[in-house]
Amino acid sequence: MADYNFANMGQGRFNPDGSPRPGYLAKMYWAVIGAFLGAAFILHICDFVLGMQRKRIGNARPKFTLARLLATFTSIARVLTYPTPTFLQRYPGFVYFPSLGRMLLVLCYWCLLIGLFFYRNPINDSSKWLAASYRAAWLSIAQLPLIILLSVKRLSVISIVTGSTSSVSLNFFHRWVARGLLFTTTLHMFYTMRYYASFKFLVSELQTNIIPRRGLASWCILAWIVLVTTIRPIRHYAFELFFANHVISVIAFFIAVLKHTPSYTHVYIWIALGLYIADVALRWFLILLNNISRSGLNYRATVSVMQDQKALSIEIPMTSIRLLNWKPGQFVRLSFPTVAPFMAHPFTISSLPEDNKSLFVIRVKSGFTKRMLKKTLLIGADLEKYDDNAVKAATYPVIIDGPYGGPSRAWNQFDTVLSIVCGTGATYGVAVLRDVLRNTGTVRTLRLCWIVRNYNDIITFRDHLERILKSCEICASDLSVLIQVFVSDTSTIPSNEQSEFDGFLAQHAEFIMIIPGKPVIRDLIRDVLDRAGGETGIATCGTKTLTGAIKNDVAYFLDARGAHTGSDAQGCWVHSEQFEL
Repeated sequence: MADYNFANMGQGRFNPDGSPRPGYLAKMYWAVIGAFLGAAFILHICDFVLGMQRKRIGNARPKFTLARLLATFTSIARVLTYPTPTFLQRYPGFVYFPSLGRMLLVLCYWCLLIGLFFYRNPINDSSKWLAASYRAAWLSIAQLPLIILLSVKRLSVISIVTGSTSSVSLNFFHRWVARGLLFTTTLHMFYTMRYYASFKFLVSELQTNIIPRRGLASWCILAWIVLVTTIRPIRHYAFELFFANHVISVIAFFIAVLKHTPSYTHVYIWIALGLYIADVALRWFLILLNNISRSGLNYRATVSVMQDQKALSIEIPMTSIRLLNWKPGQFVRLSFPTVAPFMAHPFTISSLPEDNKSLFVIRVKSGFTKRMLKKTLLIGADLEKYDDNAVKAATYPVIIDGPYGGPSRAWNQFDTVLSIVCGTGATYGVAVLRDVLRNTGTVRTLRLCWIVRNYNDIITFRDHLERILKSCEICASDLSVLIQVFVSDTSTIPSNEQSEFDGFLAQHAEFIMIIPGKPVIRDLIRDVLDRAGGETGIATCGTKTLTGAIKNDVAYFLDARGAHTGSDAQGCWVHSEQFEL
C-alpha cells in the first residue's frame, strides 16, 4: 500500500463525497466487533447469575421473569445453533462442516467485511479503484489484532469476555478470521492491479517501485499460511512441521507488512504484535516460575506403555513447592526436553488437584507420541503389574504449561450430568464425574457413557474407576450414578471372570455396566432428558462426528419436547473438548 495523497483526502471522518475515510472504516470495524463482544459479555454475566440462582433454589424452574426469559432465550438459541444439517454430514471422512452456530458467526463476520467494503463505495469507474484498494487495505490491517486475540494463550481477552474457553472454538474462528484477512488483502491487490490498467505498466511499477513488491510478498506469505500450511491434513499429521513453519511464516508476514504499509497504519500492527509478545512473555514467565528451581526442572513424568502398545499412561507427582492448580476438564501442554525439544502437546488431566499428581492417558499416533513410545520401549524398565495393563515404564523430565480450557459453567449447577466420551476421552469423562461427586450441588443424576473399541482399554482406567466407586459409597443416597461402557469389538469381552479386573467389575455391577456393541446416542439423550427435573449438562470428548451427533440430537429433543416453553427439563447445555489441531 503506497503512501499516496489519497490517504489524507477528506475532512474528519468522511470524504467530501460522504464516503468514510479508509482509516475511519477500520474504526467502524472495531466498533462492530466491540459491540458484539460487549453483548456476549452481558450474556455471559447473565448466564453466570442464572447458574448461581439455580444452585440456590435447587435447580427448580426460575421464579423471576427475567431468569425465565433468559432460560427460554438460551434454549431457543441452542435449538437453532447446535445442529449441523444432515445433508452436510454425508462425507465426514472427506470434509467436516461445523454447527449452524459457528457457520452463522462466520457468515456474519464475512458480511461485515463485505458490507464495510461496499459502504458508500460505488465502484462504477476507474477513478474509484484506488479508493476501493485503500478500503480493503485498511480492513486488512484492522483485522490483525483480532487474529492475535483469537490465538493467544494467557491473555485471552475473548475467553474472559465471552466465557468460551474452548481452544477448539477459538482456533476455528482464528482460522476463519485469517481467511477473511486473505480475502480483503486479495481485494486490495485486485483493485490496485486494475488501477494500473496496463499489464506492462504493472510490470514496470513492480520493477521500479519497492512498495508493490513488498505488498506482493506479504500476500504470498499470507496465502502460504492460510491456503497451504494450515489445512487439516498437515496440521493433523505433521504438527511439528506445521508449528515451526507457522511461527516462521507469521514473523516473516509481519516484517513484510511493516515494510509495505505507511507509518500511519502501524498502530494496528503494533497492537497485534504487542498482544502477542506480552502473551508469550507472560506464558514463559509462568512456565519458568512453575517449572524451574535451583536444582533444575521441578517435575518428572513416569511414562508407562500399555500392553497393546497403542496407549501411554503419564503420571506426574506434584512435589514442587509451587503446586500446579487446575479445574476438572482442563488440559496442559507437556514438553519433554529429552524426547521432543521445543515441542509441547496438549493433554487433558484425568486426576483432581487433591490427588497430588497429574494423570494422563494418551493414544499413540504419529509424531511425538510415537517417538515417546519407541524411546520408552527402548530404555524403559519391565513391569510385572500386568493387571494394570502396563509393560514398560521410564521417567523423563517434563515441562508443564497451563492449565487451559475447561467448561465455562460448573457441573454441579445442573440437575443431570451426562458425559459421553470415546476411548482415551475418558480422561475428560472421569474428571467430570469425580468433580461432581466431591461436590454434588444440585445434581441428582450422574451418568457416564464410555465408548471403547477393545475390552482391555477399560483396564487402563482401573484406578480412576476405583476412585469414582469410593466416592459413590459416601455420596448422598438420592444421587443416581451409572457408568455404561460400550465395547464395539464384542469378541474382546471375556465370557466369564478371567482376571482380578473382571471380578472387580462384577462386584460393582450396580454402578458399572459392560454393554456389547455401540450405543444409539439419540436413545441415550432421550432417556436422560425424559428423566431430568431441571437443566441437563452434557460433557463430551471424542470425534467431531460424535460431537455433531450429540448436538443434533439435543437440538431435536429441545425443539420436539418444548423444553424452552415450560416443561420440567429447562434445556440442555453441551460442552465438548477436542484436541484437533
